[in-house]
Amino acid sequence: MNSVGIASGGGAGMNLAKLIVEGRTEYDLGEADAKRFAPIFNSVEHLMARAPEILGTHYDIAYPGKQLKTARNLRKLPLDSEYREAKAHMGQFYGWERPLYFNKACEPELRFERPDWHENVRDEVMAAHTLAAIFDASPFGKIEIEGPDAEAFMRHVCAGQMGRAPGSVIYSALLNDRGTFESDVTAQRISDEHYRLFVGTNAIKRDLTWLQRHSDDFKVTLTDSTEKYAVLGLMGPRAAEFASKCGAEGLNEIAYFKHAEAKLAGKKVRAARMSYVGEAGWEITCDIADVKEIYAALTAQGAQPAGMFAQSSMRIEKGFCAMGHELDGDVTPITTGLDFATRKAGGFIGAEALAKSRAAGDTCHIVSLAFDDESAVPLGHEPIYFKGKIVGQTSSCAFGFRIGKPVALGHSEVTLNNGDRIQVDIARTLHDATVTIGPLFDPTSSRMKV
Repeated sequence: MNSVGIASGGGAGMNLAKLIVEGRTEYDLGEADAKRFAPIFNSVEHLMARAPEILGTHYDIAYPGKQLKTARNLRKLPLDSEYREAKAHMGQFYGWERPLYFNKACEPELRFERPDWHENVRDEVMAAHTLAAIFDASPFGKIEIEGPDAEAFMRHVCAGQMGRAPGSVIYSALLNDRGTFESDVTAQRISDEHYRLFVGTNAIKRDLTWLQRHSDDFKVTLTDSTEKYAVLGLMGPRAAEFASKCGAEGLNEIAYFKHAEAKLAGKKVRAARMSYVGEAGWEITCDIADVKEIYAALTAQGAQPAGMFAQSSMRIEKGFCAMGHELDGDVTPITTGLDFATRKAGGFIGAEALAKSRAAGDTCHIVSLAFDDESAVPLGHEPIYFKGKIVGQTSSCAFGFRIGKPVALGHSEVTLNNGDRIQVDIARTLHDATVTIGPLFDPTSSRMKV
């Protein structure tokens, strides 16, 4: 059957045809990408346990925060026992069991109203905002890029400023030839011939495959080092104090978006001065074998563990885009406000498409929203109304504990300005909200750069 015949079968056939003929789907289908499954899922035991549960959920209600019950505990974090002792409620991501929130008193009742874990998340956000919190990023994918052509390769596949000196942290988009996102990464340049990439937990197989596909003309080796290292984000106004008391005074000398080696609790670490939650701190990489002692030392000083729900709330308040939410294969750095992090001189995959987009006058479509009604519970993908017409939809939503309101990020097909009043349709109830272009919390980012 030719591609026209396949396409006539509907949306699925059209996308299959597009993939066969042009090597891509008509629109982003990341949620249906086979590479989203971790290798650990590839077992008869997993399938025998999980398949009946999946069939049973076909007509079930998809409550926010719902987790599957079968085939769990396949991959445990190095600090799994410590988190369970702290009464963590766990969620499964790419096979990993990750803490969603802590101090769970009982199993949460799933519903569409304000969730049972609201106050737990508030406590964790406030710990990061007033003291220091520990966010576990160990399941993030880590890819080592090494070899004499490391920089040339990175400049080819990454849109960011990959030529920066060793000791730099670099954020970059990975784009396709259409200029839309394949992924985004944070790179630490370890030496002239060595970069360490940090990619999303669910993206390691997809990103590694994509990078390998474009590496044939370069003298580089690509190694998945995900399970060799643990990563702890130590974030909050007292992070420097707690780190110093654990013997890591040198961390305070690391400039923003730089990294360096140091000792913490007597263990060798590499600390990157950056923040995904908008509070001052570091992402600390260490050997798996050392993370328990480092964690024990930091918590003994008063740092508190925080889960993914707190991290998401703080990310949205800061207006930080995330793959699978604001970023996907249908949008570009220009339309998501990230063109500042691309090289205008080009020389990377997708550069020509971006140049055409700029010439056409494309602009950022991402907006931040703060809701009037503190009891509103936006979940994502709700229609956004402006002057009575649907102009976009929400993408990431949470309660913003630092500003005291429900918050969201969203895409708008029309130009919205600071202070514009819009409405969001949550289950057919229209909720008023105010538009902000940029972060809702600490718009100058002064807190995370002190």
